[in-house]
Amino acid sequence: MNTIYLVRHGQTDWNKQGLYQGHTNVPLNSLGIKQAKAVAEVLKPIHFDSIIASDLDRARITAEYIYEGRNISFKTDKRLQEINFGEWEGLNYEQINERWPNGIFTMYRNPDKLNLPQGETFAQVQDRAWSALTDEMTDVGSEKSILVVAHGGTNRTIICKILNLPLHYSWSFSQGNTSITKLEYYGSGADDHNILNFLNDTKHLELVK
Repeated sequence: MNTIYLVRHGQTDWNKQGLYQGHTNVPLNSLGIKQAKAVAEVLKPIHFDSIIASDLDRARITAEYIYEGRNISFKTDKRLQEINFGEWEGLNYEQINERWPNGIFTMYRNPDKLNLPQGETFAQVQDRAWSALTDEMTDVGSEKSILVVAHGGTNRTIICKILNLPLHYSWSFSQGNTSITKLEYYGSGADDHNILNFLNDTKHLELVK
């Protein structure tokens, strides 16, 4: 069994403005940095054997705050990047809905059927993110604790994979900025029973403004 912690990056200005950022390398804003420091503080007592993060700055910098003071493996992996929104990058809900009627509805109601213009499918995101995590589990071995710092969409596909849920349920899980999710991964066989310990813990943000 491996223990998997998933953390989403801190807030960016595009998050605040409701813009779809995907592969666009948008940095943390001032609140996002405070959130990253807060999640790092609450995770200090927890032992991790390794940390892997998306190479996009908003995730990488969040991970670096958590990594500070730890003598463990730390690496970034582009396979953990957010879904590539293609032509939706930098647009808001209203702009997307005007140019691609029913596109937003499909993403939130049937993400497994979404074909983003010049972008990725949720299946493609899951395949690359899961390959990054399984490579890390192979490297560190069993009975280890791994922290993944990535993105809302990416984390949702990992949760679906570990819990053997169809990608249709991707948006059934909240993933707030710097939220913490913990899972126990026993394997991918038919007899394996993986466990969600807790989801979207953001109590550390109660005093962050």
